[in-house]
Amino acid sequence: MNYFFLQKDLISEKHLITAMTIETTILDFQLSNTFEQYESYMNAEGQQSMFKEMGVKTFYIGKSLDDPQRATVIFQGPENVLYDIFMNPETKPIVEASGHIYAGTKITRWIS
Repeated sequence: MNYFFLQKDLISEKHLITAMTIETTILDFQLSNTFEQYESYMNAEGQQSMFKEMGVKTFYIGKSLDDPQRATVIFQGPENVLYDIFMNPETKPIVEASGHIYAGTKITRWIS
């Protein structure tokens, strides 16, 4: 194996990794079930496995102090991945299966 090509490939690979834009997505929404049920659904192995496949991490799942039927979730992953999935009408039943009320969800997006 030629060391020059190996080193060049590693540099290119590193460059591609650092060039990827990371998006932090914050969802603020109402729940149709309890916060505990929602949190359990989101932390389930199958759900976390799906997020991992998409390259998305869940950083925070929180319940409003003023309204126990309102939650906020903070995700981080590749730009547009979570947003595109959430905005796709075909995924609405999957989103709502967690107890997340689709209508009225406030989405805030940040990139770095």
